[in-house]
Amino acid sequence: MTQPREILEAALRLDPTNRAAIASEILESLEGSAYGQLSPAWEEEIQRRLRDVEAGCAELIPAERVFAEVDAELQARRAQR
Repeated sequence: MTQPREILEAALRLDPTNRAAIASEILESLEGSAYGQLSPAWEEEIQRRLRDVEAGCAELIPAERVFAEVDAELQARRAQR
């Protein structure tokens, strides 16, 4: 039988579109389980954020910018060691 690590490694070699499709299906498979349920507080927070985005009240930051900022911060911290 294929081990979870082998499955993960094979999935990570896929192109981003196929990885996203697989990730989506795996997440959907967790719905109804303890792993797929959010607390009512998180559900409300998600809905609040969604309303803010739809109303144009939220500042959307591109992932590339976020990752670049995090990378720069990590490099700065490592340089201080």
